[in-house]
This record gives sequence, structure tokens and C-alpha cells, in this order.
Amino acid sequence: MDAVFSIITSLFQWQNLAALIGGTISGIIIGVLPGLGPSAGMALALPFVLKWDPATALIFIGALFKCSNYGGSITAILVNTPGDAANAATILDGYPMCEKGRAGIALGLSATGAMVGGTLGMICLIFAAPFLARFALKFGAAEYFWVAVFALSIIAASVKGATIKGIISGGMGLMISTVGTDVITGHERFTFGWAAIADGIPFIPVLVGLFAVTQALVLAEWAESISRIGRVAGGFWEGVTTYFKHPFAAMRSAAIGLFIGVLPAVGMSSAGLLSWAEAKRESKHQETFGTGEPEGVIASETATNACMPGDLVCTVALGVPGSIGAAIFLGIMIVFGVVPGPLVFTEKADIIYSVFAAMVVTSFLLFLVGMTVARHLVVVTLLPNEIIVPAILVVSLLGSFAINYSMSDVVISLAFGAIGYIMLKGGFTPVPLLLGLVLGHMVESNYHRALLLSRGSYSIFFSSAISKFLIFLTILSLIIPYLGLLWEKMTRREK
Repeated sequence: MDAVFSIITSLFQWQNLAALIGGTISGIIIGVLPGLGPSAGMALALPFVLKWDPATALIFIGALFKCSNYGGSITAILVNTPGDAANAATILDGYPMCEKGRAGIALGLSATGAMVGGTLGMICLIFAAPFLARFALKFGAAEYFWVAVFALSIIAASVKGATIKGIISGGMGLMISTVGTDVITGHERFTFGWAAIADGIPFIPVLVGLFAVTQALVLAEWAESISRIGRVAGGFWEGVTTYFKHPFAAMRSAAIGLFIGVLPAVGMSSAGLLSWAEAKRESKHQETFGTGEPEGVIASETATNACMPGDLVCTVALGVPGSIGAAIFLGIMIVFGVVPGPLVFTEKADIIYSVFAAMVVTSFLLFLVGMTVARHLVVVTLLPNEIIVPAILVVSLLGSFAINYSMSDVVISLAFGAIGYIMLKGGFTPVPLLLGLVLGHMVESNYHRALLLSRGSYSIFFSSAISKFLIFLTILSLIIPYLGLLWEKMTRREK
């Protein structure tokens, strides 16, 4: 109890509270700007906090890390432009809700999902970090390979009425991920001498192109506003009450997000997409997903916000970052003399648990900020597309350019914007392509690593119980859509 009292006292010191509030607001602003995301935000903030007290600085950085995801969901819902890869799943149902004039409800669902998912994730992190870290160590190269394959299969299979097109789209993403330097030989592949893609197709410009530029092209086809009914129906608090009408979906999504976060290199984007696909699979009205289903927003936002605390499990307990953002957070911890590992919970317990407690409080603070900001942002959906389209293009392309200050990134964004537009016209969805690009390196590197460990024996991919279980889930996810169609045909014949 003395330790708990000490942590609470430390958290509510004026400088730590100011850091908490400042990190929350900064994170939301950074999340709203397409192309920045938590990694760039933390990197930009580091020079300003170097002389701060370690606990205060890490509270600010942790709040920024956590809240940038919610900021990205705002633009994902309002203008179909995710601020970061983690918000890719939110657009699937969040933006269709916006088109129906229910932007306020979607923002309420998002803010509540951020609060609930973040709180549950942090509580689990505080009490279960050592156990979860030990479980993550059971995953080897073969298991990570099958995790990535399973993620691709479940997303491809969730594409309504077009599983084959989903698989093709995911395959395109895997193919694009091979551009750049070979993970084994170090030789360049498919770059055609273009230095900008020597390290691979940059992810953020692709994300901006597939969603922001593509959406701008789609909006340019009609002169109405984003909200096609011409008004905003429903408010923030209706979204909050709607969220708590689906407690099982929220708990399931939080569990998925936390588990995915514990697995290194899988990331929040995968957590949101997998949770959305699982919510659709479990739903009794699967046909409404992708058309503005509140459960879709609940699943994606709860999972991504629960994923971030899980992401920190291996980072803090083992010193093994689970994502790029966690790697930057790890580096910032070391800069302030907090060396991750098993001993950190005893040697730096006051700092670590102060940061954890601050992140719990951040979840509720984020909800309050979202509640205040959301009602003023929904008016964006009523603006005519003559204003929205140029604004999306300018902000998103500036976001692409600002990453490396390179026009090559802008060219990549425009190219993938055209690709995304053509895919939509052909009945394909770019979401599996995006996930294929995200997980492509994970698939290839772990495939080769497993073969090197087994000296070329493919039996390593089928040897462990975890691998066998993941293979079973992969096959099941691919055949379920066809079993569902077969069941519908049999039911109709009986009638």
C-alpha cells in the first residue's frame, strides 16, 4: 500500500499532471495528421523532454504514444483517411457511418473504445506482464510465419462475397513487400535502380495513397458532402451508450488486441483488422459489416487501443520491442536510464509504475478530450466536396513529403492512390493489400529463418502444437465463407 500511495502521489504532482495532459493533446494532434503517427511524434518530442525528470518525460512520451492512435481514428471516420496504419480497420465501418450522417455516433464509439481498450490493456499489463512475456517467448520463427499467414487469410476471407478477390489483394501486398533489399542475401530486388525504394516500398506513403488519395478521387466524383443525407444524425453520447450495449464484443476485442500486442512485429494494424474480421465472423448479421456497423468500430478501436499496452509487455519486461513505436519508446527509456528487463520492476519500479498508472488515467482523459472535440469536428462531414477533396490531397501529400522530405514519397502516394481507385472500381478492397505489405517482411524473414534453423527441413513448420493450431485456423478461415454459402443454398432449397 505504501508503494501504491507513493505512485499516486508521484502521478498527481503538478509537473506530471501537466505532462500527462500535454502528451494527451499532443498525441491526438499528431494522430490527426496523416503520415506522422506515434513513431514520428515521439521522435519529434524527444529533444524537448531531454532535460525533464525521467518519470515526467516518460509520462509525456507514453501519453503521446497512446493517444496518437485515437487522433488517427478521427480522420479515419470523418474523411476516410487513417492517421496511421493502426486506424486502417476503423475506416471499414467508421466512414460508412459518417456517410450516413452518424459521424457523432462513430466518434463516440471510437473514444469509448479507446478508453475501455486502453484501460483493460493497461490493467493486464500491470498485473500480467511477466506471464505474457514468457508466453511470447514460445513463439519461434515458424510460429511467427503462421501468425502472419493466418492474419492474411482471415482478412482475405472476411471480404464480403469475394474471398478470392481478397486473397488476390493480399497476394499483391506480399508481392509489393518483396521490393527492396533481400532479407537473406542483401541484394536489391525489383528496384529498377530507383534509390527511393532500395529499402523497400515506404509504408506511410502507400497508406496515404491507398486511402487518402483514393478517397479524394472517389469524393471528386460527386459534388455533395461526405454525409450523403446532408445532416448529422445521432450524437457522441449515443455512440457511448451503443458501445456498452455490446460488452462481449468489447471484451473479445480487448483480448485480441492485448494478445497481438504481446507478439513482436505484428502490430496494431493487424490487431484492428483481425478483431474486425473476428467480430464479423461471430456476428449474426455479417452482411452489415463494411456498411456502417457499430460493432465494426467497436472491434477495431478497442483492439488497437488494447494492443498498445500489450506492445509494451516485451518492451519493458524483456527489452524486446513489439513494434517501431515500442522500439522508439524503448530507446527513450534507455536515454533516461530506465533499462528494460526483468530487474526494471524492482530497480526502477517507481518510474515504471508511475508511467503505467499515468497511461490508465490517460484513457479517461482521452475520452474527455474526445467528448469535447468530437461535436465540433462532425461539421466537416457537411462541407461540400469541392472543399474537402483539395484539403485531403494537400494534408495527406504534405504528410507523405514530411516523412523524409522527399518528392519520391509523394510520387509513391499518388501511384498507390491510382492503384487503390482502380481496385475499388474492379470490386477489390485495398485492405488485404495493405496487410500483405505490413506482414510481408514478417512472412519472408521468418520463413527463411525457420529453414536456416532446421537446415532446410520443412518439418519445422509443422512440428509445434502452436504451428498446427495456427494452420488449422488458417484453413478454417478460408473455407468458412464457402461453407456459409453452401448452407444458404441448402436452406433455400428446403424452403
